[in-house]
Amino acid sequence: MHKIVHLDLKGAPLKLPFLEKVLFNIKKWGATGILVEWEDSFPYKGEISCIGSIADASGDGMYTVDEVKQILRCAKENELEVIQLVQTIGHMEFVLKHPLYRRYQEKPRSPAVLCPSQQQGQELVRAMVLQALDMQPDAKYFHIGADEVWHSGVCVKCQLKAASSIYGKLSLYLEHVRDLAQFIKQQRPELTILMWDDILRTIYPEILQYYNLTDLVQPVVWDYNTKENFLLNPQMWDIYRSQFPNVWVGSAFKGASGSCEVFPSTERYVSNQQAWIDEIAKVNEINFVGVILTGWSRYDHFATLCELLPVSMGCLKHCLQSWDNRLDRSASQHEVIEILPPQDLPGREFANVMRIFQLLRERGEKLIRSDFVTTWLNPWQIDCGYTNPAQLEIIVNESVLVHRELTGYKELLLRHLSAVTGPRSTEEWVGTYVSPLLKRLTDLRDTALARYNIDASVKPL
Repeated sequence: MHKIVHLDLKGAPLKLPFLEKVLFNIKKWGATGILVEWEDSFPYKGEISCIGSIADASGDGMYTVDEVKQILRCAKENELEVIQLVQTIGHMEFVLKHPLYRRYQEKPRSPAVLCPSQQQGQELVRAMVLQALDMQPDAKYFHIGADEVWHSGVCVKCQLKAASSIYGKLSLYLEHVRDLAQFIKQQRPELTILMWDDILRTIYPEILQYYNLTDLVQPVVWDYNTKENFLLNPQMWDIYRSQFPNVWVGSAFKGASGSCEVFPSTERYVSNQQAWIDEIAKVNEINFVGVILTGWSRYDHFATLCELLPVSMGCLKHCLQSWDNRLDRSASQHEVIEILPPQDLPGREFANVMRIFQLLRERGEKLIRSDFVTTWLNPWQIDCGYTNPAQLEIIVNESVLVHRELTGYKELLLRHLSAVTGPRSTEEWVGTYVSPLLKRLTDLRDTALARYNIDASVKPL
């Protein structure tokens, strides 16, 4: 059974020296391949060059054609199967945000979904897929995404087309997927096409047969819940059993517990792997080809960064090993983290710095939201000058102390981030998680200091 590690490069794409360490280690930990989601880090050329790295659309300066070839070569040297993922209808923000392609949006002012009724839109997607496949002549698998299509049948063309089909709006999606899959098969008949299954799982078998999807694609059934909350409809398995001889599953090792998390919970993600292992064991007569351990870097192109891969390597290791029964299922999160030897983990020093930053961050947030501030420095007290200098001094001193320590760790984080990813992602992470907190602490200090420097003796009500 394949164990594929998802590399989500639409957020904090990894510099090659670190990425090569990742590939070496995940092979050692039991991975058999990688799912590479390029988005705007791929060197698209020609008419579509504006959406990729040649135009530096991501701002991180990655990747060149030679660097992509180096990644593919390094994966092969580590005996890892490479599956490229190109989104082809949903999650198309990185393409449809560009003025040149906004006319292909299904919903005005929303670049999330490609309109499936415009032939030029289909040609755009085909050009993206072909360029990715040209980079990998020996590809065995290809992933077309096709998940979370939030808008359907919005534009006039789609409304008219849906009205003429007995399957309504669903026909728009299924025709798009079918036509694209047939096109890919014409270019590479031996290629196995994967797609996320969230839309497929509620479709009646006769509809799947009508659009011939059973012969064209292999679904990846994804669920990122822990064991306690893991529940898939048995009827879905009945449909898949009759329609798809081969099925993949999708678990998660990061990026599925919150859109702005800084650290993954090892216990939480190992529980998700265990839920899938148990589910596979009880489902009969389905050939589970492999598991894709997803590691989302952001929830969509415009969402903020969540857990970074360098600080998630320990979690990834234990998630992979859980599939080989090499991890004690009763181990607590604390034990899982502590048994990891420092020399075995790329990014270990970065993770340690990040842990300390997280503690300081919590300390700063706690101070800003504290009862102490609400009790002795609330807006009414500030407006009326009804403040106690002794209490203000405590607030000033604590805010200065936390600010000073956070500033020091900001410099450390900048160095570590710059070592593993590009300038845009480095700036974004610090600008999202560090700089706003430093400003809030500065504002708190300045407010308290301003009142402290005024004669703030107690005034009668």
